[in-house]
Amino acid sequence: MQRFSFIAVLAVLLLTLPGQADLPHELRTGVAGHAFDHLGNLGEQADAAAASGANIIYATGLGGLGYSGLPSTEVLKQQRRNSAEYVGRAKSRGIRLALGYLCATSIVKLETFDRNWPPEFRAQFRTSPAEWRQQDRDGKPLPSWYGGDYQPACMNNPDWRSYEKFMVRQQIESGHDGIFFDNPTVHPQGCFCPHCMNKFSLFLRREGTQVRDNSLPALRQMAIQRTNDFLRFRCTIARDFLAEMRRFARSLNSRALITCNNSLNSVEVFYSQCRNYGYNIFEMSQAEDLVVVEDMSSQPRTLPNGKSLEYGPTYEQLHAIGHGKPVVAVTIADADYHTSPNLVRLAMAEAAAHNASYLSWPTWPENMRERMQTAIRPQADFLRDNNPLLNDTRARRDVVLFLPFRRWLETNTCATSLIAAELTRANIQYGVLCEEFFKAQALKGAKTVLVERIAVLNPQELRVLDSFKRKGGRVISADRRDWLGELQRTLPKPAIVLSGPATLRAVVRDQRVRTIVHLLNLSLQKTSSFEDRVTPASDVRVTCRVPAARVRSVRALTADTTASSGTLPFSMRRDGKESVLEIIVPRLEIATILLIE
Repeated sequence: MQRFSFIAVLAVLLLTLPGQADLPHELRTGVAGHAFDHLGNLGEQADAAAASGANIIYATGLGGLGYSGLPSTEVLKQQRRNSAEYVGRAKSRGIRLALGYLCATSIVKLETFDRNWPPEFRAQFRTSPAEWRQQDRDGKPLPSWYGGDYQPACMNNPDWRSYEKFMVRQQIESGHDGIFFDNPTVHPQGCFCPHCMNKFSLFLRREGTQVRDNSLPALRQMAIQRTNDFLRFRCTIARDFLAEMRRFARSLNSRALITCNNSLNSVEVFYSQCRNYGYNIFEMSQAEDLVVVEDMSSQPRTLPNGKSLEYGPTYEQLHAIGHGKPVVAVTIADADYHTSPNLVRLAMAEAAAHNASYLSWPTWPENMRERMQTAIRPQADFLRDNNPLLNDTRARRDVVLFLPFRRWLETNTCATSLIAAELTRANIQYGVLCEEFFKAQALKGAKTVLVERIAVLNPQELRVLDSFKRKGGRVISADRRDWLGELQRTLPKPAIVLSGPATLRAVVRDQRVRTIVHLLNLSLQKTSSFEDRVTPASDVRVTCRVPAARVRSVRALTADTTASSGTLPFSMRRDGKESVLEIIVPRLEIATILLIE
């Protein structure tokens, strides 16, 4: 596994995410503009995606045919030609990558699923599609949690994997650059089919557990009795499926990209989706080229009651468990797949501030299309033009927040998510470390470590913290009543302080000779699917520490036409080898970058 590396720079903790230098250029922050090209019956919207600034599309391609069981051979050939022509047209309009859609588990209309299969195709499989389904503890087919005509296939079934490889080939050979797998899920009851039971036995034996009876009834009983082991095993099924699909895809195209819907429909299910459906991002990200999540409610904005919503804390946690893979998120409001233009622009800026990318849904009604494209495009162009400021940066970290991700086995509630939200609201600059990377070296240079409770730490982690404290570090437990106040008192020299409305957010990142401050204004309200209201902030005072003895300029960069931009006056005082700057931003509309050089 890749490791996070922390270094001290002028007594401030900096974090560099691994693997960024090896990223395909198209996936780099700011360069990448992700978009679904389909919604319901509206498909092939590459033109709208490109016009709004997207350059990576998630295309249906032949995916719909895949989960419905394939048409006749001639129709399939024609659909392949049509798909290849569509991808070609999309790329002529500026799309750089097209990922083809496939469902990792869905069989729709089982009774007709294999009706059009020619004999030579059917001969590739040892069993019928009815036997590919996930099974309960008695070996009976499990119903789909989606209802209707859906039947859940088992990702461990070798015939289903062969069928999925056939579909991967169709998508890759029709011009797609990779695959987006939807619904890589395990039934909430777990799958007890023979293939899963055999792999569960192997899972246990690899960990040193003796399995004396490998009969199917005995293994099913063991799965029932060893609840936590079976839960952990279920969370490896999608990972192993994705790994095999990736190997196969790369045998067809050495640069093929594989990702999936990692779900995370709301921030509250960070743990529970592991328990309920086997969506374990820590596991799946090991086999993915990028991590894609679909949030249905956390579009950054302010509600009519004054409460602010945001995705920044979740981005930080996703980086902690994502094994250095690019993070991509679609965040929508109230499960409304249409998002007003300024809310899209804010979400794009928020993602970029957290070294991530936003995934849009440019599937607008025709009468709204041109207005939406025109309004969103400037933010996409701005991020792309300024992508050198968004990549190869180190995030400023005054605090390290420990994420014991293993606790998904114990609880549906992730306390770390709640703590991260508090830190973000207070504009405290922090990094998140999960247990896999919680080592003494990773804490080098840190002044404070924040944990949800000391009791959740294991002996090795306690030893790491004991060593950290002996070197002068502070450890704060968030189960104390005034933990946030205590934390703030331990940070006499915070990286940044904002004076302005409570809806303002700041993210500080550094490069070798400059500091980049992302300022976000959450004071945007959704008034309809296509309309919003922005409340700009005036005379925002920014106090920022920079690891430099001299600063020659501060510039405001923004895509917002009525916001302050260009060179800003500032005052500066020396504090040891650092400089402390006072900056006034006269008008902050949606998002602004302060470039300090």
